[in-house]
Amino acid sequence: MIRVLLINQDRIPHFRVPVYGYLSRYLNNYGFEFMVASAGIQSGNPHPIEFQYAEIPLSVRSLTRFISRQRIDVIISWVDMKHLYLFPMYFTAKVLLGRKMIYWGQGRDLLNKEARIKNLAYAVEQAICDAIILYADHLKKYVPGRFHKKVFVANNTLCLNYPGLPPEARGNVLAEYGIHTKKNIICMGRMQKRKRVEHIVEAVAYMKRPDIGLILVGPDQDGILNKIEGDNIYKLGPIYGVKKFDLLSAADVYCFPGAVGLSIIDAFHCGLPFVTEYGDESAEIMYLKDGVNGFIVPRGNTQEMAEKLMLLLDNEALRQQFSDAAKREIAENGNIDKLCAGFRDALCYVTKAKPEGH
Repeated sequence: MIRVLLINQDRIPHFRVPVYGYLSRYLNNYGFEFMVASAGIQSGNPHPIEFQYAEIPLSVRSLTRFISRQRIDVIISWVDMKHLYLFPMYFTAKVLLGRKMIYWGQGRDLLNKEARIKNLAYAVEQAICDAIILYADHLKKYVPGRFHKKVFVANNTLCLNYPGLPPEARGNVLAEYGIHTKKNIICMGRMQKRKRVEHIVEAVAYMKRPDIGLILVGPDQDGILNKIEGDNIYKLGPIYGVKKFDLLSAADVYCFPGAVGLSIIDAFHCGLPFVTEYGDESAEIMYLKDGVNGFIVPRGNTQEMAEKLMLLLDNEALRQQFSDAAKREIAENGNIDKLCAGFRDALCYVTKAKPEGH
């Protein structure tokens, strides 16, 4: 077995735990023994840990010792530029220990693509590593063409097994949270300034429709929602697990004006058409097909946002068409096997192993 270590910066977020478990089982079928090292796991993790895991201090010294003692052959780095051990780790692993190094990520800081020094650091990392795993195919534009031969794509996604909500249970779910409106838009995620939640509020106000509600779900550490008030606006705070997916399935349309992120996976898995704005690039925007499973409106044009939302809310046949397309998109392109295949191919490339498994 070829021993593979993924270094997860900081603590492993909840959503990565089942992904790593699935990835471990998948890679084992191809002769790769997969393990993860991090500084811990995000508190309150609800998922079983079904992969080899080591909690260690993330420093050059501790990582070097771990790599040597565990006889690691390949190291996958999911480490942001802000961590000072990143480049010394590359030097130690490649030059001193002779190990293969794989970068995993977006290829750029998509929130600040004009940061020249940081982008130079990305270019250096891309030159040093033996293979590059990107979240999405369209991110190849951030990797110089001469490196494309060592680029592999693992569509960024989640490991979901939510079976769906029976139609007859929808009303009970809404009633549990005091939601009385017949048609509902949901926005779920961390409430941050860059998410531009106020644009949805403006769009709902423009509608002047007492039958349409806005459901806001997620932690609000910055107090973004403190100034948001209005009829039929439901601020529910953070909701996790099955209850989160039940609530998504009970809503009608998902709207997130800011960077899309992994929220689109949850939305599409539950069959919700997705409405967002132009202006923020993310890996996961690849899943959104404008006019097919959602809409992308000009940034700040809350009137057009309102019109697109009402179109989906009022036209049941169209909404069902978009819903079916959303589920199909995630089943085909957001399937976790597609993520795993990208890792497999990159590992086979750097180790010269044949991608034969079962």
